Amino acid sequence: MGHLGWVSPLPPLPSGIADYSAELLPALAPSLRLTLFAPTPWEASFLPTLPICPLEALPGQAVHLDGIVYHLGNNPYHADIYPLALRFPGVVVLHDYVLHHLVARCTLEAGDPAGYLYHLAYARGRAGLAVGVRRSNGIFSEREQFLEPLNQLLLDRSRGAIVHSRWAAERIRRHHPDLPVAVIPHHLSPHPLPHREEARRRLGLSPDEVMVASFGFITPEKQVDLLLWAYARLRREFPQVRCFLVGAPAPGLDLAGWLSHLELEEVVVTGYVDMADFYRYIAACDIAVSLRYPSAGETSGALVRLLGNGKAVILPHMRQFAEWPDGVCLKVDPGPSAGPMLLYSLRRLVADPDLRLRLGENARRYVTEHHALDRSAQGYLDFLARCFEL
Repeated sequence: MGHLGWVSPLPPLPSGIADYSAELLPALAPSLRLTLFAPTPWEASFLPTLPICPLEALPGQAVHLDGIVYHLGNNPYHADIYPLALRFPGVVVLHDYVLHHLVARCTLEAGDPAGYLYHLAYARGRAGLAVGVRRSNGIFSEREQFLEPLNQLLLDRSRGAIVHSRWAAERIRRHHPDLPVAVIPHHLSPHPLPHREEARRRLGLSPDEVMVASFGFITPEKQVDLLLWAYARLRREFPQVRCFLVGAPAPGLDLAGWLSHLELEEVVVTGYVDMADFYRYIAACDIAVSLRYPSAGETSGALVRLLGNGKAVILPHMRQFAEWPDGVCLKVDPGPSAGPMLLYSLRRLVADPDLRLRLGENARRYVTEHHALDRSAQGYLDFLARCFEL
């Protein structure tokens, strides 16, 4: 049995990737010898038999490992992981296909503008350098970061890549045809939901009220402004609808201004909630809105939980989200028509409880079959054995 390093945030860090690792590792531990390397703090109670070391220990131990698995996304908790993945190549798990935000944090925002320019030039040559010049002159928008993945250098130095969607795998294979790539769907969390009626009672919801909710960190890309616009019109026709935003607003987001402008004082904004409360909100929810535009090519753990627990969900019809079968969710096109399409979809779901139940049951069956935890674990075991010749 080979000895692998597993580099990832771990609970209690408020990170979906930390939760992902904590749920997956118990299924891998019987078949692999693993040492975990994590940014602090961490909680070892989820699997006390696995040794956990600080990230700083990896350089001294890398030579003794048969392979290293790096989990990467744009969350700040990955800023110290990215340089290690460049220095000690291994298999990278790209939870976000677009890594521009992470690369900028590790270079430009860390006082290394030359490193940022190097990544841009490596990816796009002179055109990439022009992007760096525009950014240095202050004529670069936040959304432009989604246009250039800046994952080329990392993938060229890696021994393999794991992604959660066919969309991401196809793009990696197009630019890195010799790199082994595996599509391993984001697993469904093994935690059962609390009882629906009890969850709704604790949230003050009556049996006839319909709970519409958005889940996760509230950023401009989540298009919560569209949800609030649609809700402001929906409630005139369906006064029994309640709106919840389950998550903390991003710094600088004028959520209070949006709510005030639309006269939506009754919208519930929870702020950050722990996992127990997160599941309670999912249990109580009737309709979930999970819009992301632009997208970094990510697969949301919250989305898999919602679909896997039989919730009616509205998604954007683009990129990786288009892979979800039409029968398990409703989809809206991004762009100028997104608001009206969202409002139309919400009207359908609020007015037709049978449609909500039908979509939810289709979603539950699909996710149970295709996103089972043991299936994802076996995908890891097969691919890591191939990449590291275990």
